[in-house]
Amino acid sequence: MDDNKEYTLEFLPTALQDMTEAVSAFIMLGSKQGAVRIKDKFNQSADQIRRFPYSGISVPDEKLAKFGFRMIVIEKYLMFYKVFDDEGKVIVYHVLNGSNDYPTLMNRIYHLGE
Repeated sequence: MDDNKEYTLEFLPTALQDMTEAVSAFIMLGSKQGAVRIKDKFNQSADQIRRFPYSGISVPDEKLAKFGFRMIVIEKYLMFYKVFDDEGKVIVYHVLNGSNDYPTLMNRIYHLGE
């Protein structure tokens, strides 16, 4: 791992959809300010992991961590990503509400327990 290396950042369609839904939820609740705030925080966090991919924590769930998932906390949301050092790339997989049972959801989506 090269500490001075900048990584490229890629969002899977699922992550983009998750962020769109989060911003839309604020708008539907009548909080344009909240929508702008969370969008800005998503962008800031994405830039942070692009520049410092290991600044997020390894996911506490053992199965997810074993598969290389990391996360960064953004208010009540969790941005899940993996770092690919050989390719100089960070891929964001999902952005989920932290109150959800994310280990079960992520294990089911990515078939990690099988």
